[in-house]
Amino acid sequence: MRHVNCRIILYEGNWRRKVSSDSISVLLRRTFPEDGECSLDTLDFVEPNEDVAFEIEAVVTTDWSDKENVSDTIIEEVLHRFEPEYETMIEVEVWETDDAC
Repeated sequence: MRHVNCRIILYEGNWRRKVSSDSISVLLRRTFPEDGECSLDTLDFVEPNEDVAFEIEAVVTTDWSDKENVSDTIIEEVLHRFEPEYETMIEVEVWETDDAC
């Protein structure tokens, strides 16, 4: 199992469905359940910069060989659930770490 750090940025703009810290938390916990092949270890909301609605830092434990699968999964789930006007309103950065901080 590997630990993958994620920085998720959701930009201000038109979202078809309401985005909130609670709805984001629920989405990520359902996407990465404790008993799945990927699990969400930590989830922290960061004070967003200008033009950013939400900035989230998370650590996911996974046995997937490609960390980009985590990024792609997050993007797909956010697109499906919240339906932003533009796909570019979602930014996900992932990198591996030796430990879950």
